[in-house]
Amino acid sequence: MNVLAIDHGSKRVGLAIGSTDSGTAAPLKILHHGGDAALIEDIKAVIRNESVDQVIVGLPFSTDGSSSAQTDTVRAFASKLEEALDVPVVLEDERFSSREIEAQMSAMGGKKAWKASGLDRDTAAATLFLQTYLDRLRTE
Repeated sequence: MNVLAIDHGSKRVGLAIGSTDSGTAAPLKILHHGGDAALIEDIKAVIRNESVDQVIVGLPFSTDGSSSAQTDTVRAFASKLEEALDVPVVLEDERFSSREIEAQMSAMGGKKAWKASGLDRDTAAATLFLQTYLDRLRTE
């Protein structure tokens, strides 16, 4: 089963793709947020092109597990997305993905080295929480 992960941001949306068969996730692309309707159409195109069977949307809780305004925004978007798609949409806790990405950036020599490597924070975050999701499926 092919799985698409979405790291939803107000300006940029990171996408990653993975497979339950291989158990691996990889960065896919960045979409620019031009409003929910346009974003949903862009995601539909990705789903068709990548033969996606399930969508995972990262839910940005605060580190203490509480909801924030961004959590509510992402939940509302995920609800719209689920209504518009023919594949299931699952919410995945992504609260520690940003912290992990920051640590990786630091280990590589900071933001300049990270960008020089061609990596992107938004797709990296989507890849990280998708890999966590796939790992959890393998152990269940």
